[in-house]
Amino acid sequence: MLKISNKHSVNLSLAISVVFFAVCIAGLFVMPFLSELLLSMRNGRVLGENVTVFVTVIAYLILAVFMLADILLFNLLLRVKRSLVFTAKSVSLIRGVSWCCFAAGILFCCLGLFFNLSFVVGFMGAFLGLCLRVTKNVIAEATEIKSENDLTV
Repeated sequence: MLKISNKHSVNLSLAISVVFFAVCIAGLFVMPFLSELLLSMRNGRVLGENVTVFVTVIAYLILAVFMLADILLFNLLLRVKRSLVFTAKSVSLIRGVSWCCFAAGILFCCLGLFFNLSFVVGFMGAFLGLCLRVTKNVIAEATEIKSENDLTV
């Protein structure tokens, strides 16, 4: 299996985060087109203008949540690069990303009214949020232990 150094791994993750953000920016411009395209592929049923607006608004909200999560992850990666992992700020950033996952999960479930697969994506988002909450709790405990050790030395 390919193994790269931690430094290169963090730099690669930062680069991917920047690319993801750029894709999200592009998504801001094509979202109305994508919403209409997705709705037009639904068994040929014509839905009202209100549904198109609803789906487009939810899609923009999902995109905003993704962009916020990406910014938080980017900041967390910068902290990892500076060896500032076990700090309250890092725990706070992980907490923020987990809440973004829960929010995206709820928003995708709202789209489930029109796209059944969105319920699955919403469940996966909620599960990812749960995994990040557990990770956040582990990092928070490690941060507390590190703080106690720093005080005793």
